[in-house]
Order: sequence, then C-alpha cells, then structure tokens
Amino acid sequence: MVLSQPEKQRQFEQLLAHKHNVLNSIEKISSILKHDFPEHYDIAYQHWIPQILTALDNYEKLLPRGNYNMRYTINNILEADNGKTT
Repeated sequence: MVLSQPEKQRQFEQLLAHKHNVLNSIEKISSILKHDFPEHYDIAYQHWIPQILTALDNYEKLLPRGNYNMRYTINNILEADNGKTT
C-alpha cells in the first residue's frame, strides 16, 4: 500500500490539510465580503465562490460540475491504496 510509506502518508495528510485550509479561507473571505463589502458579496457568490467550493468538495447545490473534484481525487488515492480502482 502506497500510504503505508511514511513520506506518501505525510504528503496525503498535507493534501487534506491544504484542502481544509482553502475551505476555511473561503468561508472567511465570504464572511468578510458579506459583512464589510456587501455590494461585492452577491457577485462573488454568484461566480467564483461556488466554483472553488464545488471544485474542492462537490457542492452540487451550488454548481454542478460533473464528478471530478478534489474529493474525487482523494477518494481515488485511498481506493488505489486499498488495491481498488474506480
């Protein structure tokens, strides 16, 4: 199994941490826009915020984009590590 290799496991954990950090940053950016720059919040939420959220975690309610997103990538890594393929 690939993730049993310490370096691969560390890199996979970093991948998950970066995804989490980006999601947290988008939440903070959204909050700042909503509370301090409301005139820009709506346009941001209509365009680029949903694209980022959907690309990271398949937020279908915001923007359907097909099946390939970061969650899909993470699941494929885990499945490949367990000897499965998608």
